[in-house]
Amino acid sequence: MKSMKSRGGRSGGTDRGGIRKRGPTRTDRDGDMDMDGGGARAKRGRGDSGRLAAGGRVQSRDKTMDAIQKAISSSKDSSQVNIRQGKAGGGTWSDSPLVAFLERRMNAMTKSGPRAKITKSRVEGDSLVVFVRSDLADKMLRINGNLFAGIHVSVEPHTSAPSSTLDQDLASAAGTSASTADTKSKMTAILGKRYYPDTKLLDLSKLGTDPDLLAMGIFNTTSTESKFFPALMKVWEMGFTTSAQRREAVQSVSLAHNQLANISVVTTLAQTVPDIKNLDLSNNNFKDAQSLIGWRWKFRNLEFLDLTGNAFSADPSFKDTMLKWYPKLRILNNVEVRTAEEIAAQKKTPIPVQAPYFQDESKIGENFVRAFFAGYDNDRNDLINGVYDDRSTFSLNVNTMAPKAQQAEAAGWDSYIKKSRNLLKISHLPARMSRAYVGAEKIREVWNTLPQTRHPDLTTHPEEMLLECHPIPGLPDPSGQSETGVGGLLVMVHGKVEESVGAKIETRSFDRTFILGPGGGVGGIRVINDILCLRAYGGHEAWSPENQAIPQAVAPPPAPAAVQPGIPDGYGVPAPGKTDTQLQQEQLIAQMSSKSGMTLQFSEMALSGNGWNLDAAWKNFEELKAQGALPTTAFVSGA
Repeated sequence: MKSMKSRGGRSGGTDRGGIRKRGPTRTDRDGDMDMDGGGARAKRGRGDSGRLAAGGRVQSRDKTMDAIQKAISSSKDSSQVNIRQGKAGGGTWSDSPLVAFLERRMNAMTKSGPRAKITKSRVEGDSLVVFVRSDLADKMLRINGNLFAGIHVSVEPHTSAPSSTLDQDLASAAGTSASTADTKSKMTAILGKRYYPDTKLLDLSKLGTDPDLLAMGIFNTTSTESKFFPALMKVWEMGFTTSAQRREAVQSVSLAHNQLANISVVTTLAQTVPDIKNLDLSNNNFKDAQSLIGWRWKFRNLEFLDLTGNAFSADPSFKDTMLKWYPKLRILNNVEVRTAEEIAAQKKTPIPVQAPYFQDESKIGENFVRAFFAGYDNDRNDLINGVYDDRSTFSLNVNTMAPKAQQAEAAGWDSYIKKSRNLLKISHLPARMSRAYVGAEKIREVWNTLPQTRHPDLTTHPEEMLLECHPIPGLPDPSGQSETGVGGLLVMVHGKVEESVGAKIETRSFDRTFILGPGGGVGGIRVINDILCLRAYGGHEAWSPENQAIPQAVAPPPAPAAVQPGIPDGYGVPAPGKTDTQLQQEQLIAQMSSKSGMTLQFSEMALSGNGWNLDAAWKNFEELKAQGALPTTAFVSGA
């Protein structure tokens, strides 16, 4: 992490794959490295702090070093080479002329093949380290003994070095070699000193001056510096058996006093501890929002953020930007910027969430849902034989863009993506048609390729499923007897599903839509159409009603109250011609009457006036009773 500590000179030892040079030192009369400079150019005032580079321009040492550091770029297939120029009198590096010279000399040695190019370079102490493709390493060695601006360039291959071993250990933090195990052990000990379980604080402040990290040589090279923090987070993750334990272990993190100019070297923190509530980034070098852009909309539970001691805090848009990025943020730079009430108000939507609509016919929809998911989880072949026929249609699609719950782990889509019939993305007609599976055998074939599943039990976990049922007229009559069609049901189910993928359990959310009609299947019905949509697990808070209405038909019904005083026989009990809605209302009225002592008429008035919410109706009843606003006729005689 270069920004956490200014790197010192190159430590002793050698680096694998590199080239180190030794050679005679030669200087001109003015003591700099420009051996070609004219006498007039050499006669500059002694107060001039600049020097003449190979191209004749004045360049300070700091600017030259900056130019060399900025020349670093990525390369997938490269070998390391160290180029050292003999120098005297405090000569400095000039990266561009030297790199151009080395490339020209390598290209002059061959008449064919791709042009030789130095793809990466950096300064380590008084050496310039350059990177070339492995097939160019021999050419680089052949440059040994050449002159550059009158200076001998000596090239030497590296064998091994403590820094390169550490580099490998950091890159493979999960490895099993002896050196990697030693590195992991040291980093585990460092984390142990910086973790406070009582307060769930992980203190990662002042890492650049940590004596244990300095002893490991973490900041000796740019490479080990850049790999250090991701490796540290990997070691932290390995200390837990489950992701849930890891997420719950830390609530607060401090990265204060680390001289961070941006979060590029510490960005993996958001993946390792995404649920933290408190984050201290004080006394770093963040200049603007772009410095933190990698954490935009991460840390969705963040309540406290400290950015004092950073230039970014003086930005006029600072507060608004942070409030937009972190929806639960309350304290910013030790000042309250949002109240708990304001955060709670953000959850409310303009249109209140109402309870689902479930208009069933003789419990056909309810019974189908209960039987379907049990069959899909345990015996899909039997389920297909029972309610699918040669005209039934099944299709599925995956929604990879749907937001996921904060605690959810991302699950892959390999089992589904080639079967997904997303009509917004698939416009080719043959592809669309091939992904609509028509007939029991085609459906059986595709179902047998899908992962095994487990859906929530509607009796024990009804909150994890949302069901809606709507009667629909005019469905084609399979017998051909009715020209106007027959009635059916549109059943929609939203919920959670667990999949077994090898030894791993993946959790997703699903939406499944059925069109049911009369047929020769179990219960006299058939599945006309079955559409399955899968998405990342998003929880079930979205469908929690703000005003509870009539309970769903699939919920266990209250016990009949026919034996209670004032309630006639058959009241609240299923009977021919009595709809499900009427039955549910009678059962709620009976409960209210039994609990309050009011007549059925007044109990019905209390419930209907409060949206058929039993708790709200009871609260309203107690208020009116305390005020003496209820007449005696509101109560059953003797109550």
